[in-house]
Amino acid sequence: MRYEGRLDAGRILADEVSRLDIGPDVVVAGIARGGVVVARPIAERLGAPLTAVHTRKLCSPLQPEFAFGAVDEDGHAILDYRAMVTLGLGESEVEAIKAKVAGEIAQPAASYLGPGLAAYLPGRTVVLVDDGLATGLTMQAAITYAQRHGAPATVVAVPCASDRAFHEVRSLLARAGDHLICPVVDADFRVVGDYYADFHSVANEEV
Repeated sequence: MRYEGRLDAGRILADEVSRLDIGPDVVVAGIARGGVVVARPIAERLGAPLTAVHTRKLCSPLQPEFAFGAVDEDGHAILDYRAMVTLGLGESEVEAIKAKVAGEIAQPAASYLGPGLAAYLPGRTVVLVDDGLATGLTMQAAITYAQRHGAPATVVAVPCASDRAFHEVRSLLARAGDHLICPVVDADFRVVGDYYADFHSVANEEV
C-alpha cells in the first residue's frame, strides 16, 4: 500500500480507529511534526481534541542517521542498549546528547497553539499517531509519556511500520483498552517515505 500523503493516511486510519470501542473521553496526539498531520482526520472523525506530543530520536553526532534512543518533553528517555554498544557510547556521552535534544524539544513545544498532551491527562484514552515507524523509538517514548501522565488506555495508530518496530511497540500495549493499528507491516521496511507519494518535510508552522 502507498498513501497519497499524510492526510490520506490519516483518513484511512480514522476508519479503523472509529470502529474501536474506546469511549467518549479521548484525546488524539500526533508526534510532532508529521504525525500531527496524520492525526488531524482521526481527531475530526472522533470529535476529539487534537494535540501534539513531543518526542525525538537520540543520535550520535558522528552517525546522525543511527538512533540509539528517544527522549520525551519531560526528559525521560527510551534507550536501545544494543545500539549504544554498537556506537561505542558511554554514559556521559548519552547524558549530554539527551540534555541537548531535550532542550531542542522545548522550543517548538512552546510555540504550538493550544495545550500539550499532559494538559488532557490523567483520565482520557490517548490515541497516539505518527506517519510511520522505522525504529519505533519515538513512539515508544510517546507511549511511556502518556502512561506516566495517567492515560488509562493507549491506542497507537500508524500507517506503516517495520516488522521490528511493530512488535516492540506492541509489547508496550499490554493493558485492557490498548490497541495497535497499522495497515502495513513490512519485514523489508527501509524508510517511511517509501510508503507515500507525497512525503514533504512538515514545518512547525504547518503543525
